[in-house]
Amino acid sequence: MKKSLLILFTIIQTYSFSQDTTKTSFSLKEAQDYAVANNLNLLNAKLDIKIAKAKILETTAIGLPQVKANLGHNYMIDIPVTLLPAQIFNPMAPEGQMMPVKFGTDHNSSAELQVSQLIFSGEYIVGLKASKIYKQLSETQYTKTEQDVKDIISSTYQLILVAQERTAILQKNIESTQSIFNDTKEMFNAGFAQETDVSQMQINLSRLNNAFESAKRQIEIGKKLLKFQMNIPLDKNIELTEKLESFISQLDYNSISNLALDQSNHIDYKIIEVQENLQKLNLQREKSTFLPSIAAFYSNKQTLQSNDFEVFTGGTWYKSNIVGLSVQIPIFGSGQKLSRVSQAKIGLDKVQNAKLMISSNLNMQMITAKNDIQNAFDTYNLEKENKELTQKIYDNYKTKYNSGLATSMEFTQAQMQYLSTEDAYFQAVFKLLDAKTKLEKALGIYK
Repeated sequence: MKKSLLILFTIIQTYSFSQDTTKTSFSLKEAQDYAVANNLNLLNAKLDIKIAKAKILETTAIGLPQVKANLGHNYMIDIPVTLLPAQIFNPMAPEGQMMPVKFGTDHNSSAELQVSQLIFSGEYIVGLKASKIYKQLSETQYTKTEQDVKDIISSTYQLILVAQERTAILQKNIESTQSIFNDTKEMFNAGFAQETDVSQMQINLSRLNNAFESAKRQIEIGKKLLKFQMNIPLDKNIELTEKLESFISQLDYNSISNLALDQSNHIDYKIIEVQENLQKLNLQREKSTFLPSIAAFYSNKQTLQSNDFEVFTGGTWYKSNIVGLSVQIPIFGSGQKLSRVSQAKIGLDKVQNAKLMISSNLNMQMITAKNDIQNAFDTYNLEKENKELTQKIYDNYKTKYNSGLATSMEFTQAQMQYLSTEDAYFQAVFKLLDAKTKLEKALGIYK
């Protein structure tokens, strides 16, 4: 039992416990629903979906009209000098003589408005499709995380119920043994029992009390673990409203063993299919880089040139309007694009190999899970029968001991045998419930 708790405890990640709640009693479904609403891994998965939606909007915006404005002002501290043949100004100037000339004004202002519209781009079309599939991947991964959270809540919940049932059995044994101990002590004082009988009963009682305290600590640890997983503050008290028997009564080997695997509906298979589609689009995107891209644009520009600073005080602005079409045609890229296409093909091959591997793994997991649940059912039935038989033996020796027909050692051996089979029975119950959960997970069945 302790080992099972330790294994579960190492699975979970650290959670925050700032959430407060007035609810303290939970059925299994209520505990799962609460965890789905508050588990931090799931909250982050929801944020991933929001990011994917924003990515779609970002990618879509690339193909929408783009508008930008440019404003500028230059003050020429020294106007650049240009050398011109002197004969331009003086035909009598010697051949080859140059004259320095300054062109321009001290102040130059400009204001420009540009509008552009993407008409065709293969990368844009593929990128838009990829962003939508990325959103689908985020949603599928959220579903898997939700299912994993429900599974771990179910295992912990059932583990606590097993510990509670074991504690109740130990409590009854303590009460019974305490009564026998008191009677034996009175018989010893009256001279009808030996001191070894009193000592043996005291040892039995101490063992039972120790086992009872250990079982209570297991319940406490289990509830803390459950609160970790549900994101409930550790100082809050919670109670489980369901009983172990309700889960056991629902177990039917024939109906469980007849369950079949539908890979197309299994969450792991759905995830790898989405990843395959993403990789296919990545290959298309790399191939689309060989296609030309076409965009249209419009530009309205006005300039002001003056030797005085007249931006806000007047002056003459000169405008120009341009409408154009730009076509970018890739011609030679030194093999870079071919290399990227090759890498994308290899990436697709890897994903498709992973898809085949997952398909095989799902079949193997189903076979293993069905074998495990058959073994678990066999063990459960065996331990249940052993428990019933050892209880009869124990009750018989208890009656004989009270009547003086059995020794304290014989009674102790019967009691220890009974308690040992009780422990084995509860371990078999938990393993059976855990095997059922794992089989449903292997088959892609979630409740």
